[in-house]
Amino acid sequence: MGAPGTADLPWEDLGFELRTTKSHLRMFYKDGKWGEAELVESPYLNLHIGATALHYGQSCFEGLKAFAHEDGSVNMFRPDENAKRIKRSAERVMMPEIPIDMFVKACNDVVKDNIAYVPPYGSGGALYLRPLLFGSGPRIGLQPADEYTFIILVIPVGDYYKGGLAKPVDGLIVDDFDRAAPKGVGAAKVAGNYAADLIPNMEAKKKGFPICLYLDAATHTLVEEFSTSNFIGIDNEKKRYITPASPSILPSITNKSLQTIAKDMGMAVEQRNVAVEELAEFDEVLACGTAVVIIPIGSLTRFCQSGEEMDRFKFSEDIGETTRKLYDQLRSVQNGDVEDKHNWNFKVA
Repeated sequence: MGAPGTADLPWEDLGFELRTTKSHLRMFYKDGKWGEAELVESPYLNLHIGATALHYGQSCFEGLKAFAHEDGSVNMFRPDENAKRIKRSAERVMMPEIPIDMFVKACNDVVKDNIAYVPPYGSGGALYLRPLLFGSGPRIGLQPADEYTFIILVIPVGDYYKGGLAKPVDGLIVDDFDRAAPKGVGAAKVAGNYAADLIPNMEAKKKGFPICLYLDAATHTLVEEFSTSNFIGIDNEKKRYITPASPSILPSITNKSLQTIAKDMGMAVEQRNVAVEELAEFDEVLACGTAVVIIPIGSLTRFCQSGEEMDRFKFSEDIGETTRKLYDQLRSVQNGDVEDKHNWNFKVA
């Protein structure tokens, strides 16, 4: 199978960007069934101009990582959970199911073929997997495709922010845009959800805010989630881990894992409505997701229509104690440095 970290790459300075690897995995769905998976070296697809993914956004994707352990093995982190989530996303936009075993095996096989591109143990990096399912059959009227393509591309990545857990960043509470509507597709990882964030995200960065926090579309009184990450609020005095519950929030596998770790640490985990005013009660606020793992939030600012500052909620100026513990434990499990008592790691073979 080869050894991780043997490709000629700057392992200590990877960043989070697209890089060329050996291959991607590709499968086609036709005549009501999935064909055999194949590993393809060319990074290009031949696609019909009428594909439903292009015209009607019939597309969903996932993100997960594989890590090298000290014993030389490579392990994927919770690919079964990604399989379950892409199944839900596919159902929402009328695409065929990828069986869990088929999904996990496909992830295993593409990592195995690109084993040299898995960052070595101790580098802080991982092999990022991007499974993508989309309608590739042509339709000009609004209806599901009759053919689908499933691919998994892989990219060696370092820490999203160099050095791991970064200094807290300032976030902007978004009022002029909504990420997702009630009863919409916010809970599905469909491609169009991310396009909706492009303008507010870029505008926020111009104002000096690297991350956006969205509120519920109906009332703009409840916290929902960050641009590409779930919201977590920490109350250290009462040992509470609080995260919003909403049908328009994408369920994060990282958040789900951190909730389990928080419970192991003796914290009470609450998944419920979080009013904007409650932000003032949190000692630490974090954004979490596969790519970033955890981003500590130093403040959240809200502006009124005139452009004047309306509210500014301040949290820990440095990396909070609870944030550090949650991050360290999750990364230690992913890297194989502590017991994997919840059986989250899947060994590549």
